[in-house]
Amino acid sequence: MDQDHPRSAVARRRLNRRAALARFATAGAAVAALSASGLEWLRADARQATPPGQPALKFAAGEDLVEPPVRSSKNGRLDTTLTARVGPTTVAGQPVTAWVYEGSFPSPTLRIKNGDTLRIKVVNQLPEMTNFHTHGFHVSPSGNSDNIFVMTHPGDSFQYEYHIPTNHAPGLYWYHPHPHGISENQVNGGLAGAIGNEGEIDQLPGIAGLTERLLLIQATEFGPDGVVRPAGQQHEATQLHLINGQLRPVIRMRPGETQRWRIANISSGNIYNLALAAHPLYQIEDDANPLDTVQPTNALLLGPGERAGVLVQASTAPGTYEFRNLLWGGQFQAMPDILLATVVVEGKPLAPAPLPTTLIPFEDLSKLQVDRQRHITLQEIGSPLRFQIDGNTFDPNRVDQTVPLNAFEEWVIHNTSEDWHPFHIHVNDFQVVAVNGEPYTAHSYDDTFLVPAFGSITMRTRFLDFTGKFVYHCHILFHEDQGMMGVVDVV
Repeated sequence: MDQDHPRSAVARRRLNRRAALARFATAGAAVAALSASGLEWLRADARQATPPGQPALKFAAGEDLVEPPVRSSKNGRLDTTLTARVGPTTVAGQPVTAWVYEGSFPSPTLRIKNGDTLRIKVVNQLPEMTNFHTHGFHVSPSGNSDNIFVMTHPGDSFQYEYHIPTNHAPGLYWYHPHPHGISENQVNGGLAGAIGNEGEIDQLPGIAGLTERLLLIQATEFGPDGVVRPAGQQHEATQLHLINGQLRPVIRMRPGETQRWRIANISSGNIYNLALAAHPLYQIEDDANPLDTVQPTNALLLGPGERAGVLVQASTAPGTYEFRNLLWGGQFQAMPDILLATVVVEGKPLAPAPLPTTLIPFEDLSKLQVDRQRHITLQEIGSPLRFQIDGNTFDPNRVDQTVPLNAFEEWVIHNTSEDWHPFHIHVNDFQVVAVNGEPYTAHSYDDTFLVPAFGSITMRTRFLDFTGKFVYHCHILFHEDQGMMGVVDVV
């Protein structure tokens, strides 16, 4: 755990980012300069000398992509245990010490189907309390279901049980701890894994039978002793930006081959702008929801917690193509240009298959009459800096929004800060109908959506099926830990 006072942690992060920008800023081109070789001074400053007699860390790059271990449901049930501990694991071929479930970085992938019962016993062998959240699940927020108000203390365990609805959206979900005030360190340290839910989209022509790739993007940093650093001592420029716990892995494709990639940003706070050289990404899923039509894009922006499913059709020309994070952001969120993986196109060519165009329709909520409109404001204010919603920091004993069961509401999420904030609400997905006050054409629902700096999103949602208390928050976990979270009670 980072022992700094929360306020000094805020100041340190602001000063670190500001110092980096100031050092390289030239006529407003600070962000571009961050991607150049000038970052080496920052990397050098962040390195510590290797203690005498201790071998230097050697993270292997360029290995073939490997996916996390999988645990699948059988006969309508998956009953498993996830033990959380600070302990040995392997990251990019290097033995390290991290915060892990089951000793795996990232954590095991869980595969389920609609109608399943998912039982997870979380065993806490961490030095602090923890809990568990199934990000994106439409399940009860109460009892031993997706209840983030339950805490498990060191040495204890808790039995979670989730009843997956028969009409649950298929797609990629994920799990992670959600203890307020300390969630950033736990997720950044490695406590995160994927959940795959099978469904109708998997059987569509042009998708069924494709080779699938799971790409879980994480970012963290290790000290010279191989122990993961506290999140507050890390920087985007010196972190390892990992896919499935690997550094710049190789993804192999045959010329003309189409693959299905399921991509998740499970970092604690980085925003990634993803692109594959000379290849468009054909998006088919948003978070864990199928789109109505395929959406081609040359760059895919994913905030923390967001997921996307895409089709990638390899060039007919053999070669090596870079999968990168492109320059994005300004001020304190600027992300450098980063090589994340390499696609190697080789072998016997395939005739490129026709790509689907139409997928699964969804109910468009934009033209319907809402029961109520609410305004929610995400704020970074004061000195020392405070992270708030509607002038309040998070209080688990305060209800910020009371909503009747089955209500259909419109929420306008305002952002008065210079940071982008990935807005996430538990239990119920939503449809974005406007961005910065301008109409927005959605092609599906979301559970997490980036709110632009000094901007807004307007979303609509139905509070269906489940009563009880749950939360909405910024999914930059540092912001959440500092108080940018509220409580909704469905009654």
